Amino acid sequence: MNKLIAFILIVSVCVVNAAPPFKIVGTTLDNVLEPNSDGSINVVSSGSTGTQSVAVATQPTVAQIPFYQAVSMGLVDGYSKVNKFGHNPATTDGDTVWGGGGVYGYFPTNALSVVAVSTDVDDADGDTGARTIQVYGLDENWEEATETVTLNGTTPVALTNTYIRLFRTIILTAGSSYSNEGNITVTEVGGSTRVGIFVGAGDGQTQHCIYTVPAGKTAYFIKGYVGVADDDKNGEVAEFQWQARPNNGHTGAWAVKGEIGLNNVGSGHWQYEYGVPSGPIPEKTDIRIVVIDVTATIGVVGGFDMLLVDD
Repeated sequence: MNKLIAFILIVSVCVVNAAPPFKIVGTTLDNVLEPNSDGSINVVSSGSTGTQSVAVATQPTVAQIPFYQAVSMGLVDGYSKVNKFGHNPATTDGDTVWGGGGVYGYFPTNALSVVAVSTDVDDADGDTGARTIQVYGLDENWEEATETVTLNGTTPVALTNTYIRLFRTIILTAGSSYSNEGNITVTEVGGSTRVGIFVGAGDGQTQHCIYTVPAGKTAYFIKGYVGVADDDKNGEVAEFQWQARPNNGHTGAWAVKGEIGLNNVGSGHWQYEYGVPSGPIPEKTDIRIVVIDVTATIGVVGGFDMLLVDD
């Protein structure tokens, strides 16, 4: 069945006489969900019907779940979501919106060996700072990969996997400070030592407006926002672009997919929700938010939501 129900921005899933957990499969653009007396649901679309059984409550209940919430809960087979957000505290022309500052550059053409390290000795197993982290990225096949790493302070720790892309890290466990006390980075081993991950001290996770669509998935851009995080109100102006680059090698061209200029007088922020989600964005496409022009060195923030559909 066609999976383009992702284009419906306001969709509710109504399940009568059913109690969680339940799943919905085979959803399509023109689907109608018809509950049956036996607790199953008919998914009707374009004259074809599929049936998905669900649990039946002892007492009748009604669950009404917006489509995107159902995706977040893992209730819609073949769909998942991505939320990315970032902060650059001192942005200049051409910078990426990410915590490491400057232009993000971890876009290798092959998967690399990487190491994790902190700028603080207390970010180590048994100490007061961050102890373990979870690293997320894409492996040599552009498929999603993740692993847990036990930190050793300022001594680099080698990761088990190799990564062609890195896009998120969170602090899993910490000591009495309850967060990372230093800046944590994941960088390639040797060579140009490109930084793939940066977690600012006390942040507890990455702030990267950077993502790459995994192999076997297609993405749809749903919503995005940017803002000027500078409170002196001197009228500084920043111009943002959302950019995408289909992966046809490292020489693939970045193309603008949206653009907005902001100043820091007043609210200084912008949010846009597509009437029809932007896409399809194919597998292996790199995505980023950049500041192409700024009138002073200022802080900026940004973020976006995407729907992923299994190919």
